[in-house]
Amino acid sequence: MALVLVVDDQASNRDLVVTLLRYAGHQSLEAADGHMALALAREKVPDLVICDLLMPAMDGYEFVRQLRLEPTIAATKIIFYTATFMEQEASTLADACGVTHVLVKPCEPEEILRVVADALSSRQTATPALDMEDFDREHLRVLTNKLALKVEELEHTNHRMSALTDLSLQLASERDPYELLNKVCRGARELTGARRSVLAARYKNGTTTTHLATWGLTQDETTQLRAQLDLGAGLPGQVMEDGRSRRFSFEDGQTPLPPGFPAWQHGLLAPIVSLHHSYGWILLLDKLGDGPFSAQDLDLLAIHAAQAGRIYENGSLYKRVQHTAEQLALEIVERKAAAAELRVANETLELRVQERTAQLHEIIDGLESFTRSVSHDLRGPLGGIAGAARLARDFVAQQRHDKVDHFLEVIADQAEQSGRMVESLLHLARASDIALARQDIDATQVVQAALALLQAPGAALLPVQIEALPQIDADPDLAQQVFVNLIGNALKFTAGAGSMAAAATVVIGALKHTGAPVLFVRDQGVGFDASQAERLFKPFHRLHGAQFAGSGVGLSIVKRILDRHGGRVWAESSPGQGATFYVSFGPQAVAAGAGALPAGD
Repeated sequence: MALVLVVDDQASNRDLVVTLLRYAGHQSLEAADGHMALALAREKVPDLVICDLLMPAMDGYEFVRQLRLEPTIAATKIIFYTATFMEQEASTLADACGVTHVLVKPCEPEEILRVVADALSSRQTATPALDMEDFDREHLRVLTNKLALKVEELEHTNHRMSALTDLSLQLASERDPYELLNKVCRGARELTGARRSVLAARYKNGTTTTHLATWGLTQDETTQLRAQLDLGAGLPGQVMEDGRSRRFSFEDGQTPLPPGFPAWQHGLLAPIVSLHHSYGWILLLDKLGDGPFSAQDLDLLAIHAAQAGRIYENGSLYKRVQHTAEQLALEIVERKAAAAELRVANETLELRVQERTAQLHEIIDGLESFTRSVSHDLRGPLGGIAGAARLARDFVAQQRHDKVDHFLEVIADQAEQSGRMVESLLHLARASDIALARQDIDATQVVQAALALLQAPGAALLPVQIEALPQIDADPDLAQQVFVNLIGNALKFTAGAGSMAAAATVVIGALKHTGAPVLFVRDQGVGFDASQAERLFKPFHRLHGAQFAGSGVGLSIVKRILDRHGGRVWAESSPGQGATFYVSFGPQAVAAGAGALPAGD
C-alpha cells in the first residue's frame, strides 16, 4: 500500500483517480493546485504524485521543479495526468524534471492503475540538474504552443457552427416536412464530412410507411436499401428505442445495413426523436480522410438529429429553427472573440519572453471563462462518466451491487454537473445577444416585477424593503433580470448567515448624488472579503464555494447587462457584515465635482 498525492484543480478528476487508488488498496491525498500540493508533499512525503499540468496559481511543471529543489522530497516519483500533454515540447520538460510516466485524459481506468503500479515498482533515476533559463524558455514555449492549438480548435469549431447555422436557416424556410428530412440528411453529411448518409423516418400520417433519404449512394444502392429496410430492426432499432447516439465500426460485428451493401469501416447513428416520440434515425458512414468519427462528430449529429425530430413533430419550422440559429450565431460571435483574444495573447508571449510569470497569469485569467468550461470542466465530468460506467459494468458482472450503486451515483452526479454548466453558459450568452430596447422606466415597477418572480406561491412575503427609486433609462426586461439576480443573491446569502440574520431585511434604494441614477441592493448576509471583489463578476468564480447553491454566473450576467448599457456594477462588503451592490444603467456612471460616486471595480 502506497501514499499517493493527487493534484488537479478539478474535483471531479481527483475523485475519479482517488476512487481508483482506493480500489487498488492505496491511500491518497488531494490538492487543488501546485502551492497546496507542495505543502502536502513537504508534510506527508508521498510515495507517488499524480499531477495535472495546467492549473491556476502554480502549474504542474513549476510544481515539479519546486519539488525537485527540496532534498527531502526531490526523489518523489511523478506521473503527469493531463489533457494538454504535447509529445515533442512537453516531453523535454518532463524528462528534465525526471518524469517518465504520462497519462493523457481521458484514460481508461485499467490504464491508470497499470501506470500507477509501474511507477511505484520502478526505480527512481537521478534527476538531472535544471538549467533555469532554458527551463523557463521551454516552459513558456510549451504553454504558448498550447494556446496556438486552442486557437486552431476554436477556428475549426467556428467553421462547424457556421455550417450548422447556415443549415438551420435553410430548414427555417422549408415548409414541407419530407423535403425537410431530405435537407437534414444532406446537412448531416456535410457537417461531419461523411462519405454517405441515410435517413429513415416514419411518415406522420399514421401509416407504417417509411420516408427514406440518402446522400452519397447510387440509385441502385438506394433502391436495394429501400426494399430491405426495416426501420426498427437491428442496431438502428436499438438506437431508436434507447434514444442515444452511437459510434460503431465494421469490426464490431454490428451492421445497420443489409447484405451486399458497399464496404464501409466506421459509422454514426443518431435517433430522430422528440420529447414524446421516436420517428427514425440518421446513419453516417466513413469520414472523408479514412479516419474514424470523433466524439465531437457524434455530439454534433445528435444535436442535429434532435433538432430535426422536434421540427418534424410540431411543424413550427420557421420559429423554432430561427431561435436555434440565433443561439448558434451568439456562440459563433463569442468563440471568434475568444479566438482573437487567444491569438493576441499568443503573439504577446512570443515578444515578451522575459516577463514569463506575469504574462502567463494574464493569459490564464483570460482563458478561464471559456476554455476551462469547454475543454477542461466538461471533459472532466464526461471522462468520469465513461470511467465510472466501465467500472460499474465490471462490478455488475461480479454481482457487487454496492459498488455498482456507488458508480451509478458518480455517473449521475457528473451528468448533472455537465448539464448545469451548459445551462449556465447559455444564460450567460443570452445576456449579450438580446437587442437593447432602452426607454424611460420606473425603477420601482422593475423591482416589484423582479420580486414577483422570486416570490414562491403560498410562501411568506420576502423580507425586502423598497425605498424611493428614480426613473432610469434601460431595457425593461434586462433591468428586471439584473434585480432578479441581485435580490436573489441577497436573499440567499442572508438566509445563510444563521439565526442572527433571521429577521434581516434586504433593502433596495438609490444614492442621492448628481449624475446618472445609482441604485443599490443591501443585505445583512455573510458578506465577503473586499480584496476578492474583482472575482465576483467573473463566470464560475464562487467566493463561498459549494456552501451556497448556484452556478457562479449570476453576477457575470449582471455585469454583462450593465456593460451593454454603458453602465457599471460594483460591491462593498466585509465578512459577516453583509454586502451592498451598486448599479448604474447610465453612460456616465461617475459625475464630476460634488456628489461623485464611490470608486468601483
